[in-house]
Amino acid sequence: MISVLPTFADIAFPTAVRQPFTYKLPQELQEQAGVGKRVWVPLQKHKAVGMVVNIHHEKPDFNTRPVEQVLDEESIVSDEILQLTKWMHRFYYCGWGEVIQAALPHGLNFSSEEHLEVGMEQLPAHLNEKQVEIVRQIKEKESYPLKEAEKRWGDGIIDQLVRQKVLGIWEKPIQKTAPKTEKLWMWTDLSSVEEARDLVSQYKENDNFYKWVQALEVLTETELPEFQKDLTSHSLLEYYTLQRISEENLITFEEVERNNLSIRYEYSPDQLHTLNEEQQQAFTQITSVLDKGEFGSFLLYGVTGSGKTEVYIHALKRALEQGKGGLVLVPEISLTPQIVERFYQIFGDEIAVLHSRLTNRERYDAWRSLQQGEKSIAIGARSAVFAPVPNLGIIIIDEEHDASYKQEDPAPRYHGRDVAIMRAHINDATVVMGSATPSMVSLQGSRTGKSKLLTLAERPLDSTMPEVQVLDLKQYRSAMRGPIAVPLYQATKEALAEDEQAIFLYNRRGFSSYLQCQHCGEIPGCPNCSVSLTFHKSKKQLRCHYCGYSQRQPRQCSECGHEVVTAQGSGTQQLEEQITELFPHAETLRMDFDTTSGKNAHANILNAFGRKEADILVGTQIVGKGLDFPDVTVVGVIDADTELAFPSFRSGERMYQLLSQVAGRSGRAEKEGKVFFQTWQPDHPAIQKAQKHDYEAFAEQELDQRKQLQYPPFSRIIRFIFKGKKERRVQQVAQVFTESLIKVLGQSGPVLGPSPAAIGKMQNYYRWETFIKIKPGNGAGAIEKLIDDVFDDYDEHKPQGGSSVRINVNVDALE
Repeated sequence: MISVLPTFADIAFPTAVRQPFTYKLPQELQEQAGVGKRVWVPLQKHKAVGMVVNIHHEKPDFNTRPVEQVLDEESIVSDEILQLTKWMHRFYYCGWGEVIQAALPHGLNFSSEEHLEVGMEQLPAHLNEKQVEIVRQIKEKESYPLKEAEKRWGDGIIDQLVRQKVLGIWEKPIQKTAPKTEKLWMWTDLSSVEEARDLVSQYKENDNFYKWVQALEVLTETELPEFQKDLTSHSLLEYYTLQRISEENLITFEEVERNNLSIRYEYSPDQLHTLNEEQQQAFTQITSVLDKGEFGSFLLYGVTGSGKTEVYIHALKRALEQGKGGLVLVPEISLTPQIVERFYQIFGDEIAVLHSRLTNRERYDAWRSLQQGEKSIAIGARSAVFAPVPNLGIIIIDEEHDASYKQEDPAPRYHGRDVAIMRAHINDATVVMGSATPSMVSLQGSRTGKSKLLTLAERPLDSTMPEVQVLDLKQYRSAMRGPIAVPLYQATKEALAEDEQAIFLYNRRGFSSYLQCQHCGEIPGCPNCSVSLTFHKSKKQLRCHYCGYSQRQPRQCSECGHEVVTAQGSGTQQLEEQITELFPHAETLRMDFDTTSGKNAHANILNAFGRKEADILVGTQIVGKGLDFPDVTVVGVIDADTELAFPSFRSGERMYQLLSQVAGRSGRAEKEGKVFFQTWQPDHPAIQKAQKHDYEAFAEQELDQRKQLQYPPFSRIIRFIFKGKKERRVQQVAQVFTESLIKVLGQSGPVLGPSPAAIGKMQNYYRWETFIKIKPGNGAGAIEKLIDDVFDDYDEHKPQGGSSVRINVNVDALE
């Protein structure tokens, strides 16, 4: 008799616990189970949803619990994505399940809902009448949502029944989000149109011209099949009339999935532009690797307006011609509408769009269309790096320098650019990173052979780089028109007279930075975070931009009772008001987080500005990235020094990038552009080099300083953040953990800290931090072992109560 080895499954859960849990696979589930499928298993006192990451026959040295149910018929995580998430879990030192959770759309991840079930057959005698009735109703329903029960009967009584084990809690998987479908109406057969016309004539002859008959007459002149949403735009073609006509067996419908693009764009594949000489040289080098099906990495450095997007499109078209798929990453949702519109013009319905402003169903639809091979191009922000693009051949990372590619909270704290490069490695795909101001990390990588540098030094169409004037605010104190200096005011006035447009950037949202009592100096602060509250005038509200706390604008000071509380500083909302007063005949739009929180808000604002429904666009840094408006000839940066306020070794780099990017919005067509930097520090190297459009000189100076101080790219920074409710305990844990770091690291690298974080309290948690610098060549294995060793040593010396302090690990921290 042949003995069959028992089968076990390693299951990952979306928690900070890093190692998978091992369960036994019952024989009846072994054919159904598979790597990349979700399962339902007991976990502690609950039943939870987990992901199978490995199946094997190695019996662990502990008793295993059985898998209870397999939730997927097919694997929803491919071997490729599983390999990528495993690397991320090691490199970024987080739970494997946390990464898988981030990689999947809602409805396919670990989404679940806590439910109650009766935990015993014979109820205890001590239960009172109300408790017995609660148990009876839960038992009748078999599965009762915990939140619903707590809302109905109170969390106290439910918690008591759970503690007595009368009730048990388990996690019920939330079902997949169904794909979005719509009725597609069509004629029942080829003769239906003629039958419909005859029927309309009969009713007309008898003067019985009912509404549904009128609708039928409209249908006979309509080209079917057609979606219901498009048909019902006609007043007669209502759902009722369509249903009535279908009863005559003239029309019928099918439920059909619709494209996930909520805003439709023009499809004109013949609009593929011919590449100029520089663009063609870059394209040739990219395709020399793409055609071989080998991994290759390119850094496409091109000044603003030099036509990087056209190189992307040609490279992507070549990949599709080879039967490969493509992934296009953009740093901000605000950039998605314009880049999608250009790509859609060439590739049409091959495109699926993925970003966080889509509904759960829209994200699921886009993800599914890629997984099933219906679409071959994914475009989106950071999380689109996980898109299941079929036969991935090329990855394009636009504005690769942008900090938005780095996920900070929650885990996984990954960098989208670096994950994309690893994914390309796994797939033998080509990576093209584009930027007018490449990050120091990517630039140094091109010098050490990690990528090949390609350069676009000129703007096409004979357009030139705009003239940049630096306005020293110390000299213009008496020559200001509201928030802007006279030269900027005059240039804007002249541009508006010529029917041209202007953009003003001020990297602070809200009406003003804060309110302050003019009697005692008190500044209203957030009760949960160690920051002042930002004033939003339109809503008469003070708001914390870190935890979301808000309160009404106070009428008097909470400290001294004085009635005069004055707005200090300024923000985009106040700037919009001031600009409107200065240019009363111009239409002004504002673009910041507050005005773009709604669905399609970015696209609506940009489209309106593109149609010249507004003359001036005011906004935060999002107006300085990747936008292309040919009639913009004036750009003003209201306070060019805002980036220097952040305590970071990258502040100079960030300021140069922001100034250079926003300057590039001006003069992008045949019209000459003018740019104005208003600053208190006109001699700062970043401002001086940005004025001359001299990225190379700025980069040389910045890299030289970084090398001397051993900052990235000449080191790798790992940030350890300690968070807890009690400040003294947080400080104690930070001190003990840092001692473990010093012991384990030895001479491998400096340890900086512990010290209070820049924002010492956030969302009611006190925060301390410690930084370490290690060699930049350390990969996933070395990082994982180093941090494992530190935690092992810390666990031996952990102070009493230390478990109440959360320790977050941020590899390649940007600060």
